[in-house]
Amino acid sequence: MADKYSIDDILSEYSNKHKTNNRPKADDPDNFDISFSKPENKNPAAVIPDIRSDRTAGKDHDVPDNTSSEKSADDAVIKKAVASSQRSDDLLMSDDLLDNASPIDEDLAMRNARKISKLSEKNVNIDKNGELSAEPVRRTSVKDIKFGLEGKIIPQSKYLDDISDEENTMDNATVDDYDSRSAELERHRKSKVESFVLDSMDDDEAAEIGKHKKISYGQKEFENYDEAPKVLNDILQIKSNLFLRLCVLLFTGLSSLLITVANDLEFPVIRIFDRSVSPSAFLFSNTIMGLLALGVSYSVMTAGLKNMFLRKPDNDSIAAVGIFVSVIAGIATLFEPDSVRDGYYHVYVSAAIMGLIFNTLGKMMTVQRTEKNFRYIAGDFERYAVKSVDGSTAVNLGRGAVPVNANMAAMRKTSFIEDFIKNSYAPDVSDRFAKYSAPIILIAGLLTGLLSFICDKHAGSSVDKIYVALAAFSGTVTMCSSLSLILAVNLPISKATNKYLQYSSVILGYSAVEEFSDTNSVMVDAVHLFPKESVDLINLKLLSTEPLDECILLASSLVFRSDSVLKNSFYKILKGKLDMLYPVESYIYEDERGLSGWIDNKRVLLGTRQHMEDHSIDGLPPVSKEAEYGKGNVILYLSISGVICTMFVLKITPSISVTKWMQALEKEGVVTVVRNVDGFLTQEFLESLFDLDNGSIKMLPFRYHKEYENEVGFNERESSPMMCSGSFPSFAMLITGVKKIRSAAQLGIAIQVGSVALGAAICLISMLLGTFAQITPTLIIVYHLVFAGIMLAMLGSKKI
Repeated sequence: MADKYSIDDILSEYSNKHKTNNRPKADDPDNFDISFSKPENKNPAAVIPDIRSDRTAGKDHDVPDNTSSEKSADDAVIKKAVASSQRSDDLLMSDDLLDNASPIDEDLAMRNARKISKLSEKNVNIDKNGELSAEPVRRTSVKDIKFGLEGKIIPQSKYLDDISDEENTMDNATVDDYDSRSAELERHRKSKVESFVLDSMDDDEAAEIGKHKKISYGQKEFENYDEAPKVLNDILQIKSNLFLRLCVLLFTGLSSLLITVANDLEFPVIRIFDRSVSPSAFLFSNTIMGLLALGVSYSVMTAGLKNMFLRKPDNDSIAAVGIFVSVIAGIATLFEPDSVRDGYYHVYVSAAIMGLIFNTLGKMMTVQRTEKNFRYIAGDFERYAVKSVDGSTAVNLGRGAVPVNANMAAMRKTSFIEDFIKNSYAPDVSDRFAKYSAPIILIAGLLTGLLSFICDKHAGSSVDKIYVALAAFSGTVTMCSSLSLILAVNLPISKATNKYLQYSSVILGYSAVEEFSDTNSVMVDAVHLFPKESVDLINLKLLSTEPLDECILLASSLVFRSDSVLKNSFYKILKGKLDMLYPVESYIYEDERGLSGWIDNKRVLLGTRQHMEDHSIDGLPPVSKEAEYGKGNVILYLSISGVICTMFVLKITPSISVTKWMQALEKEGVVTVVRNVDGFLTQEFLESLFDLDNGSIKMLPFRYHKEYENEVGFNERESSPMMCSGSFPSFAMLITGVKKIRSAAQLGIAIQVGSVALGAAICLISMLLGTFAQITPTLIIVYHLVFAGIMLAMLGSKKI
């Protein structure tokens, strides 16, 4: 049945069928008599025995004679009876019930009554509108599920053992019991708090945690991009401190310099600073300036002297020894100020402060360079770390073109450059020079001081001889200290940094020069040599009945799978819709021939004419026709399942920037090893294209492509002192740049070697001749400024 009927509708229909007009309220369900009794004046009432349900089967009882109770029971049965399914509806609406126009059959009435009674036993629901509601789904009880939680349930909170069960009920507890219970609970809580003690970390745990917090040269290392603001703030703080130090040193240095120069050159000067009038004031002012300079440069003092005693002197050691010896000599002379009145020995505090000024300038250049590099590498762009290729691998990859002692460099794509602070503040060649020059300077100073006891003729007393020896030692040390030594390396590196950042290249420090300055070969992909618009597909010719779009899709699939230089050309043809490409099952590159691959069970060849002839592919046009079609351009063929299909005409235009830097590498003696999968890109073709000499390019055989991928494959984190954006010009710029930086730094160091040697010779000869008193602080300052000017001029002329 399509529709659903309520029990009221059924009974109403039944009454109308059998015309029960002797009961005026027969349509009312409340007045309907399930006993179907007839009028007493016609037939005796039929008694319906009690209907047995499943729970009362086998137990018979008579129907009570009480009519009211019988009616009440029948009404309850009627209200509960409902059709719960289509089968029940069909049962109630059968012809036996509705279409029987004969007089009432007592047996039929009895059977129907039993059926209605059975329906009433079912658990069905009637909603408030009298309609059937859905029978509820019987759900499994939680008690019927075994969760398997044995031994996994946390026990309940601990109860206080000394509190009785009776005291747990507040209704029966007295005030005293409540107070004792509260006190006990308070003691229990207090004991738990006292028992909660953090165990201190042992040394191993602290060391393990310390591994994750790298410190380089006193500054926290840059380890992830979330720390970028903190690391930048540390760099700026160091820069600010150095600037403050420079300001103090300039004040003290200029003050001491003015007083010293005025007295040495006999310029007009305030009488209190005139050593011939007030030698004590002259000594005191110079010594105070030296102490101020020494105090503001305490980090240079401590680090320099410490490295000197550890036999690892550096630039700080030279500056520290100079100011320390000068201040000591000034303090000692304060006890006999009249000895400087005659001018046969001097206090060289002003020259020593000048050394600290140069030292601070060099450090500021380093920090400023680090700040610029950090702002760049912390940005959002593609990063390629410049890495050295392992020695044995480099020999294999460059075999035949690279010397046995191959020093090969390559680019590796990465997401993060490690050891930024370490590489930025790494020691340079000037520190190694100071390692050998500092002991020599001290020996020269001691030797000059000892000679003063013999050669000096101005000192009359033994005390004066000691003062002269101290002055000779201080003067010799400051004369030989090569004040501008730290600039010999920082000037060319800072110059290179400013230039390279404009081309998305970064050199962090002199460690890059040490690692890559001996590079004699670089390894690149041919894709890097041919940027966009360098390879253009200008024409094609269909040579078979194969659909043109199918030929283009097959060729494009092989090109993109092998990472060919033709990618940009086919990308433009496909309008960037790379989802149309076929999956390439496998491919190989036949050196100087072309690509062979399997696509959709078809063998696809893409390469030169020689490639097709090697595979016996028929249908190639004559050489004359090929020349006519190509017009001097590059010709490639596509073969599908052994049948020549398409001819592609390519126009190759060399990039001006790539050509420039390929020639720059050749000039520096660097061989370019090219990984290639295009048959037309041969060694002779590339050398002719970029106007290079024979042997400047080496094509990497296909059997070494796997090793190439291992060297240049993506790595999440990489440590390197140089990085670039991945373009060939930026990479070549770094390789040639470190060679130029090394050349410039060596020139600056050579100038400083001359300064030290000449200064030591002047001091020793002057002492032997008894004219050391002529070596005034002014003379030493002019001496160092002259050599600094020569070095700046020479380095400025060097092209980085």
